[in-house]
Amino acid sequence: SPTARPSLCLRIPDKLLELGKKDSLSKSYSGQALVLKELGKLDDAMALYKKGETLCSELGDKDGLLRSYNNQALILRAWGQLEEAMALHKKQEAICLELGSRNGLQACYGNQALILSNLGRLDEALALYKKEEEICLELGNKSGLGVCREYVSTSLALRLEIH
Repeated sequence: SPTARPSLCLRIPDKLLELGKKDSLSKSYSGQALVLKELGKLDDAMALYKKGETLCSELGDKDGLLRSYNNQALILRAWGQLEEAMALHKKQEAICLELGSRNGLQACYGNQALILSNLGRLDEALALYKKEEEICLELGNKSGLGVCREYVSTSLALRLEIH
């Protein structure tokens, strides 16, 4: 019955843990957190992303850590906790460099630049947008390049207003 489904969904993580399926459990947490985030339940989503982060760390799942750090940083940014969000994006950057993930790195630079721009640190933001732009050009990522250039023009306009 439809009313039984939610309780079944809530039992799945316990069953996965029971079976020692930590990889599947971390993915389950991430999926549930995404739904909670979309529903505006950011505290609950953050708790699940942190559980997923712990499992990904235990498993050495760098890709899972990248996703977890990014999603946690987005929530922190929504809460206005910009320095904490930046710290997670820095962890994400280190993993991208370790894995050689150029696409992940350009997105990470863009997220960091956005935070720096919000903090009023426009010169630092522009330097990171430049790095993001270079990687987008290298990868042929036209949509990423367009977004990057839009943010650059906004940051330059803000810089001109301040000076």
